[in-house]
Amino acid sequence: MSRKLPPLNSLRAFECAARHMSFTMASQELNVTQAAVSQQVKSLESYLGLPLFKRLTRKLVLTEEGQLLQPELNEALDQISAAVTKLKGATVSERLTVRLGPSLAARWLLPKLNAFWQLHPNIDLCFYHSNSPVDFDREDIDMAITYGNGEWKGVTAEHLLASDYFPVCHPTLLDDSHGGLQGGLAAQTLLHDARYYDWEQWLSMAGISNVNPRRGIIIDDTNVLIEAALSGQGVALCSTMFVKDHLLTGQLVKPFNETLHSGDAYYIVYPPKHLERSAVREFRSWLLEQDSEGQSDERV
Repeated sequence: MSRKLPPLNSLRAFECAARHMSFTMASQELNVTQAAVSQQVKSLESYLGLPLFKRLTRKLVLTEEGQLLQPELNEALDQISAAVTKLKGATVSERLTVRLGPSLAARWLLPKLNAFWQLHPNIDLCFYHSNSPVDFDREDIDMAITYGNGEWKGVTAEHLLASDYFPVCHPTLLDDSHGGLQGGLAAQTLLHDARYYDWEQWLSMAGISNVNPRRGIIIDDTNVLIEAALSGQGVALCSTMFVKDHLLTGQLVKPFNETLHSGDAYYIVYPPKHLERSAVREFRSWLLEQDSEGQSDERV
């Protein structure tokens, strides 16, 4: 049966632009000019005889027809890619794109990755760093490690790491000559990781009522927060997975024994169909093994 199809380049250009909602980002992914992407999309619209985008000031919006075409085309291109990968054979490198927070990547995942590469030399990992949930329909991401309650629509979310929080500081802050913590936290600078909520919860759990949790410094990056604590700038709430080594070496100390166990956690997140790819399955299994191996030293 003869198939009447528009040129593949125009379909790829539309799918990529619709996924990013940007001709500029599509041009970067496809390694062509923005004008070329725009022209390919116009060619497809001309072939179909209907508009696929509403071109508003500084943004694109899919028309109803574009919303119908985009998911179908995305799935079709995924199937073509999977079929080609199978034909190439297992000896060909497979790229796996993962998104996760920068702190989790730097302080928990990266030190372990050499073991994964030795087991799976044919999987090329590509990391993108963000703490926001992934829109898998619009972003070219295979899987993510996301912090939250594990309830996200349309995806599989598997528990990876529990989170705990406790105060840490530089050892000099325990010294009376530097103000000390003998008098409590009231005289110290509180270091907040993006929000006041964690300190509010920890102070309530610890029964400390003479400290205002809505004062101090907000630092919207856990790596920078830890560096601030290491340099003696104040007292930070941190999780075992991020400061374990600093506690073992004495660079940071725990001035209190109370630990807050959060209801949120880190989850491996992916659309169910992505598990059809061997690279996704292998990395998922390896991640879950790292979690089970780390349970024995979760407390410091």
